[in-house]
Amino acid sequence: MPAPRDAACVDVADHENSPGSAVVPRVSVIVPVYNAVSFLEATVASILDQTYSRLEVLLVDDGSTDGSGELCDRLGRMDDRIRIIHQGNSGIGAAQNAGLDAATGDLITFCDNDDLMLPSLIARLVEVLVDSGADMSCCRWANVGASVAAEERRRRSDDPPGEVVVFGEPARHYQEVFSLAHRRLSRRELQYFSEANWGKLYRAALWDGVRFPVGVYAQDVAVAMDLYLRMETVASCSDVLYLWIQHPQSVSHGSRRTSYFHDIVVAHAHVFDLALEAGITPARAYGGMMTLDAERRSIRDDDDRALYLDDEQQVAARVARLTPAQRLRCRLLHLMRRLEVRIYRLTVHRRR
Repeated sequence: MPAPRDAACVDVADHENSPGSAVVPRVSVIVPVYNAVSFLEATVASILDQTYSRLEVLLVDDGSTDGSGELCDRLGRMDDRIRIIHQGNSGIGAAQNAGLDAATGDLITFCDNDDLMLPSLIARLVEVLVDSGADMSCCRWANVGASVAAEERRRRSDDPPGEVVVFGEPARHYQEVFSLAHRRLSRRELQYFSEANWGKLYRAALWDGVRFPVGVYAQDVAVAMDLYLRMETVASCSDVLYLWIQHPQSVSHGSRRTSYFHDIVVAHAHVFDLALEAGITPARAYGGMMTLDAERRSIRDDDDRALYLDDEQQVAARVARLTPAQRLRCRLLHLMRRLEVRIYRLTVHRRR
């Protein structure tokens, strides 16, 4: 039986302003903005174009130097649903935290400053969350090159609603269902979450006392397990509603320093600890900690080497806590995932 609905969350089929109808939940959309002047206007337009209109859009300008801050102000003057926050450059985690601190919505979602939402994303995720009584709803996404993103959005906008799966123990699924081959063979595709916070709709209360680490990469990984351990159920739909745009100049495409890989290892080590404490085999976190291999190859000086050696020790101590059966399962899933990532980098990751 679904959990009781939040008083603010009602059937979205009710018109927002119908006399006597219950209050439709407000959705806060948090957009961290940094030097995205070439992409931001299209991103914001895709949010304002949502069929679900009870929104507040929080544009958090993280010390941009390319005119993105001024563009945020201009966009804010065009639609009163937009709120602007300016801050000194502190990184994506700090920008997301500023958005969370300012958000007034009953529900919260995120959007990267260079991606696109399909028009029905928020309405569909609210509907799925409300109907199921879940703590979080999520959709599928498509990786597309920047040159075809607008056409892809138009092409997918009339897609019919897809399948919905509601399941418990989201923290366990987060750790166990991540290899593409494994989840497809076991028919558990809709029980898979990406590491990112976009494409997901959270009840705002889940974020009480949870904030992203500041000044590091993999800030989304660092809070994922904390959030999933708070959830009882997740509602996942098969609808492709978010376009993850591939830009060759993005951080994930650029050169990587040892500190980049270090942050990934540390974030997954935190997740590893939480999973073991909860009695969950930390297979996904194990794979994340194996970023240690890339960290080793990135060493350029003594500081890098010291960082790597400490991480190596921390990872070895954690792996030693696994039972032989857990270690075998983690290793096999990691090898499967590593092959899939290699294929991804040769195909999707190079889209333009």
